[in-house]
Amino acid sequence: MLKSLSRTFIVFKLYRGRLILSQVLLLISASSAIGVATLTQTLINEGIIPGNLDVIVDTGLWMAVLALVGGATMAATGALAVFFAQGVAFGLRKYAYDNIQRFSFANFDVLRTGNIMVRLSADVNYVMLAILFMVMLVLYAPFMIVVAFILTAVYAPSTIWILIVASVVVLGFMGLLLPPLVRAYDQRQKRLSDLNDTMQENLAGIRVVKAFVQEDREIEKFHQRAESMRHPSYRAAVRVALMDPILIMITQFFILLALWVGGRQVIEGAGMELGQVVMVVQFLSMVIMPLSTLAIAVPFILRGDTSAQRIFEIIDAEPFVKDKPDAQPLDPEKVKGRVVFENVTFAFRRPDGKLDPPALKNINLTIEPGERVGFLGATGAGKSALINLIPRFYDVTEGRITIDGVDVRDIPQENLRRIVGIALQEALLFRGPIYFNLKFGNPEVHDDVMIEAARAADAFEFIVRLPKQWEAPVARRGYNFSGGQRQRLAIARTLTAQPRVLILDDSTSALDVATEARVQDAIPQFTDNVTTIYVAQRISAVIDLDRIYLLQHGEIIAQGTHEELMKTSPLYQEIYESQLGAGLKPSSREVAS
Repeated sequence: MLKSLSRTFIVFKLYRGRLILSQVLLLISASSAIGVATLTQTLINEGIIPGNLDVIVDTGLWMAVLALVGGATMAATGALAVFFAQGVAFGLRKYAYDNIQRFSFANFDVLRTGNIMVRLSADVNYVMLAILFMVMLVLYAPFMIVVAFILTAVYAPSTIWILIVASVVVLGFMGLLLPPLVRAYDQRQKRLSDLNDTMQENLAGIRVVKAFVQEDREIEKFHQRAESMRHPSYRAAVRVALMDPILIMITQFFILLALWVGGRQVIEGAGMELGQVVMVVQFLSMVIMPLSTLAIAVPFILRGDTSAQRIFEIIDAEPFVKDKPDAQPLDPEKVKGRVVFENVTFAFRRPDGKLDPPALKNINLTIEPGERVGFLGATGAGKSALINLIPRFYDVTEGRITIDGVDVRDIPQENLRRIVGIALQEALLFRGPIYFNLKFGNPEVHDDVMIEAARAADAFEFIVRLPKQWEAPVARRGYNFSGGQRQRLAIARTLTAQPRVLILDDSTSALDVATEARVQDAIPQFTDNVTTIYVAQRISAVIDLDRIYLLQHGEIIAQGTHEELMKTSPLYQEIYESQLGAGLKPSSREVAS
């Protein structure tokens, strides 16, 4: 139990000195409280009852000093505990986020965005709260209980059975209440992740929801997720609510019992004095109250342990795509850009670790340096899956892919992705000025390269018309630009990185035919013999390329130039007729003109 939460104390050595100091101060505070309780006996028996003013003053002063020391050290302990807990929270977020940046695409297929957000926010906060309780109680409570038992055995042995019975009752109560509480908290966290996934998906696609007037259905879906979380939350809350009153009742009962037993012995002259009775009551409180506080804290600690486990799942997760220990980088300046697929088969991995049916089957092709080739096919044909294998966003299931004869799995990923640049269909931009976005993949590049890349992507004209031009701000996800402008900025960003293999994954889908033609004409002039791979559903995007591959159900069913495919592939002819029609000219440049 508490394996994951305990691990946080082992991992974060940086804060260990403050943790140790907090525990030393905590023991001083506990000792002061015990000292005050012990001196109560002297104050009553030797001061108040006989009316000895000197003893009352001296003992009272000592008790006041101990109370001040106890209060000061407890306050310092609290400050150190907060510092330690916040340091651990910072470390957990940092380590988890650092590892998330190393994840491959397959990891994000398994761990959903909403799930990750919960772990980095709510779960970290739960861990921080649990650590605060542990720092303040784990050593303090046992120390107080053990010392109280020892002193009771020394000063009032006839009443020690009351402390033993009280401890057994409190521990038995906790044992009955805690297991279902742990299960309720675990279910609550899982349902909270589902709820956050629903919110994240809805907010990311709110424009689609409104476009199709599906607000009511989304509201109903959210209510169902919220309701599923409410039940375990309610069960946990009921048990927590029962704890405090029941523990108070137990405490009051045993205090009355101690007063009754001790009072009888005082009256009967059975060896106890009034001061001892008061001291035993205080010792009883020192046993029951730490146990009660632990009982209240345990649900938070258990919830923190569950959260710590979820966070360490991210920290410990290995990326599905990893560099080989002996991977050797290629010199980008010397890479020619010859890309070869050899008997490549690929299947996506499900969250349970099993593979889906193959998305690509036995792909064999060769793209020569400087060639401009295109992959054409309907949605689900396997186009994006194919090009995602080149920069190793995923690894092949069978076969291999080489660049200039080197297996991509033998090249470090960072080096490989500087060689292979990709502009995705979803043109995601980051908040910041335009120049920051364009230089995102190559921050040190000269401004002249960035400007020429913008020209090649047909973005230069609309950028310089903006009031701040290259300093113009980009809103979250680039929503202050049109879809076509975002795509042109994304293409410019990829060109600015100066890759040797350029992949355009349907990245001109939001452009009109004329703009698309201008971009396709300008890119070869900018890239200068860079191998260029186009992925498209529109035939106008690939019609003028050196070679076109037609994909269907994960297989290459035809390849050749536009003219060759028009003669040999009925499916290509059908796509051409449906998109361009027999009356249109077969060249996108001619269409543009």
